[in-house]
Amino acid sequence: RFSEQQLVEDLIFYRSKLEQYHPNLYIYTSKEKMNHFFDSLTRSIDKPLDEAEFYRKITLTSALVKDGHTLILPSNSFVGHHNSNSKFIPLQIGLYEDQLYVKMNCTPSIVIEDGTIIDSINGISAGEIIEELSNRQVRDGNNLSYSNWILDTYFREYYSYTFGHPEVYMISYKKDEVLQTLQMPALVKDSVYLYRQSNYPEIYSNNTPSKGVYLDYDSSRTIAILTIKDFHSEVLKSEYRQNFRKEIRSIFERIFLAQPRNLVIDLRNNQGGDVENGVLLLSYLINRPFKIVEEYNRVKKGRLVKCKGPSPGFHKPDKNQFMGQIYVMLNGGSFSNSAIVSSCLRENTNAIFVGTETGGNPNVLAGYAKEFELPNTRIKVEIPTKQFIMTSLMKNDGSGLIPTHEIDPDIQDNIHRNDRQLAFVMRLIKENENILKR
Repeated sequence: RFSEQQLVEDLIFYRSKLEQYHPNLYIYTSKEKMNHFFDSLTRSIDKPLDEAEFYRKITLTSALVKDGHTLILPSNSFVGHHNSNSKFIPLQIGLYEDQLYVKMNCTPSIVIEDGTIIDSINGISAGEIIEELSNRQVRDGNNLSYSNWILDTYFREYYSYTFGHPEVYMISYKKDEVLQTLQMPALVKDSVYLYRQSNYPEIYSNNTPSKGVYLDYDSSRTIAILTIKDFHSEVLKSEYRQNFRKEIRSIFERIFLAQPRNLVIDLRNNQGGDVENGVLLLSYLINRPFKIVEEYNRVKKGRLVKCKGPSPGFHKPDKNQFMGQIYVMLNGGSFSNSAIVSSCLRENTNAIFVGTETGGNPNVLAGYAKEFELPNTRIKVEIPTKQFIMTSLMKNDGSGLIPTHEIDPDIQDNIHRNDRQLAFVMRLIKENENILKR
């Protein structure tokens, strides 16, 4: 446990770094309200706490800072200890429209049907669990789509940060309108992953090396589908052994030769990466000089001043231009550079967007984070140092980019891996082509 003094020191340290570096600290919450919140949070520390208890307090600031790049993560020793020694919920749990449901069974045998909606876990209602976790989760502005995407993707971890590591899980759910309760023993992570792989071999087989950036065609070869899982050069290199520039150049040479009439760009679950890679992609899609970011600012002596940032100024279009119709698929996991690229396409082309609201803000965000460890608890924090204005602050209402056509896959789509959004795009292309033929 940490003493009150140590915990207050850590909170003051975090607050001082936010005030010193964060360029977007007061965009969504006034300075007065922010100060009041930190003061009352400091006063609430009136007894020694362990790291998990303090983490549950300090992460409440995420709902006021409202910035998806401002991360607060448990210490390395905390994560390492629990990953090696503690037990976790043996279900893959998803989030859909304020409901929790079973995505996968990570148990020796399938005990609860995939798609089952969960009423409560260990006596706490699903609604209350979602509220507790959401209140501590990062988001860009007033938009919870990134927060929901994170919980849908990493529910097991974030549940454990708030509710700990019980030995047994009592799962209440409705079956044929009757409330049932199932008792499940918790499992260590290695067992969870092992059973998940054996229960869902079609998803978790290690036979096929996956790619981070790749091109597909429909059967008629009039529709090209470009999937970009990540814009980070390092991630593409280490995880997929791919070089972004090389892949994109080669892909657009092939597109230029094949001349498909439609290009679908899949940026779902792409949490961003290098701005330069976004510029390269856009140079094949925008037929005039374009800016990807209007201006960069940083905090200097308590005020915002202009500063340098990646890929400033105007960028030239590439000679291998794609001249057909662009469709972009988006969801809550489309964050940071995915939102920057989508914003630029929205401003400069007639691209059609399909899916759900982006997690990333299309008008303003904060990046170039500095990493710190809180001096006593060793909780890790990342605090952005540069403000990116993609369009203007006037346009920012705290929303993500809202698609032209909002298509949200439901629980059955998710568990059967039925791509409702892609199916919608394919129908839309057919309809648009039929209109052109008239």
